[in-house]
Amino acid sequence: MTPPRLRRSALRGMCVIGGIAIVLMLLLLWRTLQPTGMVPHGTFNTGTNAAWLGVEWVHAHHESDEIGALGQNLARLDITDVYVFTTYLKASGEFNSTYAHAAEFVETIKTAQPGLNVYAWIGLPLAESQPRPGSAFTVVLGDAATRGEIVALCRELVHVYGFDGVHLDPEPVMDGDLDLLTLLEELRDGMHGEGSLSVATRRIWPFSLRIPLRLAGRFSWSHAYYGQVAEYVDQVAVMVYDSALPLPGLYRRWVQCQVVSITQALKGADVDVFIGVPTSEEKTWTHWPRAENMTSGLGGIIAGLGDKRAEQAVFTGVAIYPYWETDPAEWATYESLWLGH
Repeated sequence: MTPPRLRRSALRGMCVIGGIAIVLMLLLLWRTLQPTGMVPHGTFNTGTNAAWLGVEWVHAHHESDEIGALGQNLARLDITDVYVFTTYLKASGEFNSTYAHAAEFVETIKTAQPGLNVYAWIGLPLAESQPRPGSAFTVVLGDAATRGEIVALCRELVHVYGFDGVHLDPEPVMDGDLDLLTLLEELRDGMHGEGSLSVATRRIWPFSLRIPLRLAGRFSWSHAYYGQVAEYVDQVAVMVYDSALPLPGLYRRWVQCQVVSITQALKGADVDVFIGVPTSEEKTWTHWPRAENMTSGLGGIIAGLGDKRAEQAVFTGVAIYPYWETDPAEWATYESLWLGH
């Protein structure tokens, strides 16, 4: 039986989450509930898009024909940048040894598709302060030695394994987090310009607020913080999914709002901007596949880029998450809506 104090705490937590969801929906409707014009399919495709690939490509041996076929399919889909899950930092302070065949994979796919940019995707499950026993979120970026290990691995993945760059996935990062900025600065300096630096980023707070909002900063980034992160990296891949919105129409509007706000925040920044499109079938309280999917995601991006408030020149392309769960019907939707085939 749950103690009364814990029940009250859980109830308060549910009320807070429910209140945030209601406020978000109301703000979303107020911000974006207006007619948008239709644009021809393929209008905003620049021929530069991205996708997240699974660890199986670098963890196990694959025949060159199989890797070549992957490269051909990526080229057919106008996917020029891939984030190949390579490793993550464990609670022990060591990186998971799942990339024994990385050099082989990179060399083979680059031979098949020389123009493909191959990034080593590195997971960083961040602890908010000190890691708690049993928690999956154990990485403390405030520790200089930990940052040094990350920098050393990134240099090795580029120089030894042949990756074109690294793609960091630090989660969760609160708005204004200085430790992430320190890591990015040390990576930029430590890699000496050899290899590109990419980072998966959070949703943006959809208003250009000039005042700090502590609560909002726990689940989204401000325009100012987005600008700070962009100063240190070559590209950002925005994870606009996990919105907790249960309806495709609401999610489409949410993505539209995100595209408008992100392109406004990064206007003038020297950074490539990819907007994530979800195809995951995993059901969680923050991700409803019937709401967050290829159709609603691309629809929101197209509506956002067609919005007169958006800064179209900032946008680079879309990023599909994850490639390994995207089925033929979803790729057909992508080819129709995004490529204009």
